[in-house]
Amino acid sequence: MDSEAAARHIQRLHVTPGALVRFLRSPKLVFAVLAFAAIYCGAAAWAPWSLPGGAPPPAWAAAIGLDHPFTAAPFLACVSLIFASTLACTWGRRERIRAILAGELPPSAVALAPSAADARAFLEARGFRGRGDVLRRHGWALWGGWVLHVGLLVLIAAVVVQQAFQDGGAFDLSEGETARLSQPGVAFARERGPLAPASPPDLEVGLERFDPYLHQEGYAPDRASRLVVALPGAPPRSVTLDRAEGARLGAVEIFQAIPAGLSLHVDIDGMGRRSIHLAAESERVAAARLADPAGRAARFVLTAERRLDDRLGTGRLRVELESEGGRLDVEPGVPFSFGGREARLVSVGRWGRFTWSRSPGMAGVLAGFALVVLGCALLAFPAGVARLGPPGAGAAATVYQ
Repeated sequence: MDSEAAARHIQRLHVTPGALVRFLRSPKLVFAVLAFAAIYCGAAAWAPWSLPGGAPPPAWAAAIGLDHPFTAAPFLACVSLIFASTLACTWGRRERIRAILAGELPPSAVALAPSAADARAFLEARGFRGRGDVLRRHGWALWGGWVLHVGLLVLIAAVVVQQAFQDGGAFDLSEGETARLSQPGVAFARERGPLAPASPPDLEVGLERFDPYLHQEGYAPDRASRLVVALPGAPPRSVTLDRAEGARLGAVEIFQAIPAGLSLHVDIDGMGRRSIHLAAESERVAAARLADPAGRAARFVLTAERRLDDRLGTGRLRVELESEGGRLDVEPGVPFSFGGREARLVSVGRWGRFTWSRSPGMAGVLAGFALVVLGCALLAFPAGVARLGPPGAGAAATVYQ
């Protein structure tokens, strides 16, 4: 291929801005992208690993990011393309609206027959107002479509930012326990976007009080907690959480979750106090499997006189330790052997679950929703512009609505 042929080939491949805008405005492209988004969201929501209690995602799904479908590259690329298409449809709309308000009506405007006796009176009777040749009816409402499109752009951009940078997870604490979220093993069930920080926030959280039976007015019986939280270099701060309201600390929000249970506070020689969270195995039995200080498998079992969730209390409790050495009763304050170390049961308490989230795009999401609602409200008004024709013209007036 000679140089001239190569130049012609490159010229044929060159995409002008106008051609790109027309491509992004294409109804076929819009329908295709929206169809892909609908199919993808439906498949992701009903994937076996997305359902409560579902099996873990297969290796192929985790490899391409479908274990977290709404922060995966295909979803973010789809939303980005929707943003580009919406931007192309919005581009130039403001100038067109200004031109219409000035009386430069598009070809789709309707012409009134020149036989109309008094076009101005006819139009004024239908809400059009103005002193010159241009009459307007709720002219400000013509901005409704533009505001709606701008709101969609803000909303889509905020969703991309939020899903790309969003970070969240869960952690469990029992009364009197303190943990730092950035430490290994503290946070679990993490959901993070591809651009989110690799580690959880460096936030220290302690649970002072946990009420699993709070009854807020207007809500079903639920739970509440009082936490002491501290960001690096900042003094500790006491916050109260319930199922209706969380707490914000800088860029991090903390919320009360539903799971809760009983916990054992155990002092272990040379290791300090440990909080062991028990999971309910039946109405009156809770247990926890763990490795003892020697690395051997062990199991604490708590049996209650009444139901574990009885509002009047569990009644008398019995705590047992199962290990290779057999099964023994554990009494509060009485030393027992635990993995070759001396340990004591200090108390039985309760643990609660909490979630944390960093969502940098949430403010944009709310602003986008507000603009969309405002645009829809403006579109509810019957807007229009009319231009009166001069005497002897082919039309008494031209009306755009």
